[in-house]
Amino acid sequence: MTKAQSIQPLHGGNKGHVKTLEDIRQHVDSKPALTVEDLKSWYSNKHRTTMKVSKPYMDSLFSSGLLEIRGGRIKCTFPEGKHRDRRVVEIIDENVVYVLEMLRDARDGKTEKQLHRLGKKCGLTGDPQNQIQKRRGWLQSAQFLERRDGKLYATSRGRKLIDKHFSCKSTDDARSGSEDNPAEFGGEAEGSNHRTLKEYVHNVAEKICDASIERRQMEYRLRSGDEVDVTAWNKKKIWHIEVKSRTSKDPDVTRGIYQCVKYAAVGKAMEKVENSGRSVKCLLLVESKPSQNVSALADELGVRIHRLPASMRRGLDKLRAASG
Repeated sequence: MTKAQSIQPLHGGNKGHVKTLEDIRQHVDSKPALTVEDLKSWYSNKHRTTMKVSKPYMDSLFSSGLLEIRGGRIKCTFPEGKHRDRRVVEIIDENVVYVLEMLRDARDGKTEKQLHRLGKKCGLTGDPQNQIQKRRGWLQSAQFLERRDGKLYATSRGRKLIDKHFSCKSTDDARSGSEDNPAEFGGEAEGSNHRTLKEYVHNVAEKICDASIERRQMEYRLRSGDEVDVTAWNKKKIWHIEVKSRTSKDPDVTRGIYQCVKYAAVGKAMEKVENSGRSVKCLLLVESKPSQNVSALADELGVRIHRLPASMRRGLDKLRAASG
């Protein structure tokens, strides 16, 4: 599935998107035979605007997954009740590039310019002010983001949502502080080696995949809820790449093998549903030469282990040295 680059705002300002969305839900639920054109006309009349203005707003609700056509009827995909706001943002994130990642990046405060620069690493393109402001409106209206002193910050609700989605990353470093066995996985507390490797692979995806790449994204979330370190697309293929840095020991590399098995299965299932015609490839990229036992397991399970070439490892070392 290729995510959309943007989601349109709704009337009501940065704090009113979700409220306006709830109005749309009530109208949709009350009109069993409602057509898309009927919805656009109703929205135009309610907000005293033109069909030309309302059309991209309503189209965006479908492309972002908040509305869908099911059994010939328009359906709202988000629930009522206290979990509504969270699910609205999660659904948008499943269908639009750089949404929860933006919230995570804004955890401790970032300017819109800084967020756009970070968003590029997740595949965000286009005008920075326009793109970030559209996401900001939805996150603010769901009370996950706030603006203070010229910067955007995750609220306490937003930080809880970030923790829910990003605390269980596939990481060769972050688990080094595990209470079960602090030394088992090796590495540093917050995975600086893993993060640098992931960013490096994202930037050189063409060389890793040995193909032209049209789009790439770090921490791409599958429909299973799992996040892939780096995903790359072109018209014919999708590559899901799990990375293990030089600090990973056998237990963590083994875990990476099984992650690849899962990513491949889920990725193929997603493409079957989307009917995109792309084939799905999954590989485990490592810095250090895997042990004989690890290699044998990968062969048995059909997982390709790709060791970063020596020239790239040297380039990666220079990046690490430069970053301190």
